[in-house]
Amino acid sequence: MSAATCRARGPQLKRDALGGTTPTLFISHAKMPHASENVRSPYRMAGGVALAWLGMYIHNVADLPNLTLSSPENALPGLVWLLLFGLWWAVPGRAWPAILLLAWGILNLVGGAVSVLPLPVLPFKPEQSLRHYMFHVLYALTQLPLIGVVRHDLRRVRSRIDGAV
Repeated sequence: MSAATCRARGPQLKRDALGGTTPTLFISHAKMPHASENVRSPYRMAGGVALAWLGMYIHNVADLPNLTLSSPENALPGLVWLLLFGLWWAVPGRAWPAILLLAWGILNLVGGAVSVLPLPVLPFKPEQSLRHYMFHVLYALTQLPLIGVVRHDLRRVRSRIDGAV
């Protein structure tokens, strides 16, 4: 039995076989919330945002080696991530900044997957090589931590709101 799944209710007196009393610790098996479940973590969110942007940046450098850090293809999405993180940080008790971060992460996840396909609606013809596919897989994988951290934050906000009602 772990500390997260049991709750001590304090010492209780128990009758032993000889008729005396012995102090015991009564343990309930009710689930206690983990200490980090209701704590907002700006470090985790910042790490998720940085990793998501880094995945896009690495993909862009591999795909278009002439791009620099300040190229619009790298800087503008980075500014969007930074702006959304700043909103999330500035408005701690609300869900909408986290929802915007989640939408941006999902957009990058789906956009990275769709943009590798040779679709006639795309304004470019994507490279169809294993190397290019692997960079898209890396790009997709680096979006997942951000999506996970945002979902955790949304659950935290929802449970705080539900607990206040």
